[in-house]
Amino acid sequence: MENKPQPNPKEAILTGYIRYRPSNGTYYLMANSRMLCNQLISQKPIKVKVTKEDNFFIIHKVLEGNILTIRKKEIVTCISGINLLTVEERSKLMNKEHKLSFPVQVKLFPSQFNLDIYSLYPDQDAAILARKLEEKGFNIPTRIMTPKSFDHDLEFIYANKRIVIEITQTIPGKNNYLNFKHAGLGGIVRAHFLEAYHNCVNSFLSGKKDTIGFIIIHERWKEYSHITKLIPEFSKVNCHIIFSNFKDNWEEITTTQIITEIKK
Repeated sequence: MENKPQPNPKEAILTGYIRYRPSNGTYYLMANSRMLCNQLISQKPIKVKVTKEDNFFIIHKVLEGNILTIRKKEIVTCISGINLLTVEERSKLMNKEHKLSFPVQVKLFPSQFNLDIYSLYPDQDAAILARKLEEKGFNIPTRIMTPKSFDHDLEFIYANKRIVIEITQTIPGKNNYLNFKHAGLGGIVRAHFLEAYHNCVNSFLSGKKDTIGFIIIHERWKEYSHITKLIPEFSKVNCHIIFSNFKDNWEEITTTQIITEIKK
């Protein structure tokens, strides 16, 4: 396979922001990740040191440093504004028009916290599939797949193609009330279909044809003709529907199907 595997992802990239608190003259680095907070809560107290490299603020776990505060959805620590921020950045933080904050990218090393990068994914189905794809040699982005950072449950580049994947375990109801309706859980399934399909259509219309889409849904949707009728139409724009029972080894089976399609 063209892409070499990353057997042990060393870093995770999160969205975050720098905030200034005038009342105590302190600068804070905050990183958003509910999953990270859930993983770290049992490790308190945690001490960290923050460095800066290129455009990344990097959080290192250390024996002596600032306390890492763990909230419900974000981690927070104090930083040195003089050492880590430019004069322009500090000036921006003093301006109330910027709400005393600005967005940044945050990097940390999961192994330092005894974590696996995929344990930080908010969508665990995406995490399971990403881990299996990586085992097969695909390069999965180190940036954590969150709704704010990526448009899809999972996406990566392979052989100059953008691979986009939507996953939902939602199953139809007994009275067929989830048959792709706009409202309720049926609407959730519909949204997954449209996200992947629109990307593939746009890729075809632009002439690039550089996007391959996959929609992974529960196998019980095969019972509904309005779903199965979509298969040949979606395939015309390189968007593929994969049915799964989401039971033992589902990620292995799904990965094999994905590989078969992208190698055609």
